[in-house]
Amino acid sequence: MPRPIPPILAMASVLALLLSCSTSVNPATGRREVVLMTPEDEQRIDEQAVREISASVGIVTDSELTEYVAEVGETLAVNSPRLDVDYEFQIVEMPEPNAFALPGGHIFVSRGLLVLANTEAELAHVLGHEIGHVAARHSAKIQAHVNTLGLATLLSDLMSGSSEETHSSESIAGDPIARYARAQERQADQIGQDIATKSGVAPDGMARFLTALDNYTKLSQGFSMPQTYFATHPATRERMVEAAARAQSESWKAPATGTGLGSRYPSYTEARDAYLDRIEGMAVTRPASEGVIVEDRFFHLDLDFTLRFPHGWTIRNEPQRVFAVSSKGDGVAILELQGQGSDPVAAARQFAENEQIRLNQGTPVRVGDLYGFRAVTVVQTPRGDMNAEITWVAHDGRVYRLVGGGNIRKYQGLLRKYAQSFRPLSAEEKGSIEELRLRTVRAREGETLLALSERVGNQWDPTFTSVVNNLFTHDPLPPGQRVKVAVNEIYVPEPPPPAAARERTLDSAPGRGRSQGDLPYQAGGASPALRKLMAR
Repeated sequence: MPRPIPPILAMASVLALLLSCSTSVNPATGRREVVLMTPEDEQRIDEQAVREISASVGIVTDSELTEYVAEVGETLAVNSPRLDVDYEFQIVEMPEPNAFALPGGHIFVSRGLLVLANTEAELAHVLGHEIGHVAARHSAKIQAHVNTLGLATLLSDLMSGSSEETHSSESIAGDPIARYARAQERQADQIGQDIATKSGVAPDGMARFLTALDNYTKLSQGFSMPQTYFATHPATRERMVEAAARAQSESWKAPATGTGLGSRYPSYTEARDAYLDRIEGMAVTRPASEGVIVEDRFFHLDLDFTLRFPHGWTIRNEPQRVFAVSSKGDGVAILELQGQGSDPVAAARQFAENEQIRLNQGTPVRVGDLYGFRAVTVVQTPRGDMNAEITWVAHDGRVYRLVGGGNIRKYQGLLRKYAQSFRPLSAEEKGSIEELRLRTVRAREGETLLALSERVGNQWDPTFTSVVNNLFTHDPLPPGQRVKVAVNEIYVPEPPPPAAARERTLDSAPGRGRSQGDLPYQAGGASPALRKLMAR
């Protein structure tokens, strides 16, 4: 057992560390502080993290929605106390409400946050809060690193569940990129509220959003969590009180028409309507342009293929891959697009060279009507040597890689069946794929949320619908009240430009796509036609 360090030596070590670090003036506080990270370090970590987030979580490609968030963020950023960074605002593919900042100025909000917010003021205060983290250099007080995944790490991580943990909203926003102290969160709230107010935004936007967030947390967890915005944020109720108190003391008035963000908020109802106009039609979850999971099957209309994962395995759709893990964590099936081409053998040879692995028992195979090549290999992973069987399939000018790893002896039949299930979509399937979109409808005389939801085929449960609309479930709605709902709509992909037609990855279909039909629309997670096809 190591001997304890004498207190005087421990203090000397701390002093030596502090003396070895540089100091700088914090632009948000005006105080000189110890800095453990240079601006160059911050930029390097920022760039690495952006690449990792893009690959593992996904960046929303809806240009209209992204431009709107960027417009709000950039209007706020000019009033940041720190202007030596380039602020950039994007949306990540997370269904839960979340937001986080990277040290070099990249700021992200999730789809779920846009759904939960009800006015642009609420969105502006969240963005202002994240700008506050960057301005106060909170990330300079932590260390972070991002590793590029190779096949060995990928197989090990997916089977151990670390990918699920690493890519959860709490992990991405809190470990290690945004692990902020409680005092720093309060400071970011204050800076953000000040930035928003200077930009013409009503100061009560933060308290309104935190109220909605607290209600969301109650719904998700059964009670008001002491830490809910991120894993290490202060209690939401505590922040609500502080934000509301600051809002009462802020000197603010709506700016003249046409100046600042505040000119858009003549009243709450009008502000809410204006915000709903901007998010109307957005995909509520990962859009169908990135593939759709229905039960055990994965459909990708833009790339014209489908395949079936082993029954009962947990499936996850990421930007660079789709994978399924067995219930015991001892088997994994991975689908990836290797690249352009029509020769599976050449693709296998190139992959083996890139990954520095030896392929054995290689043999040409037929995958339905498609040409393929299958080989086995042993991959060295952090969990030890792992057997893998890989099938390459050529389809429509692209080569796909289907990896089966883990206990091959136990799962070889299932994994081969999975690889053999890869095929083009049928005409019926192409016309039956749906995606969940946010729509708004107006209440009729005496209608409740329950009745309205039934009328339009709302896929959210009544309680969740009440939370995201800041309404009560059973009370009659005022006639004409505008309500956010989620409905399934038939997905029709946007035709890609000819030059870009061969450049797609599993997630690269741009824009919102198109949907057929107006409200009301039929209910159901997948269209009845698609479920019928899958049952064959």
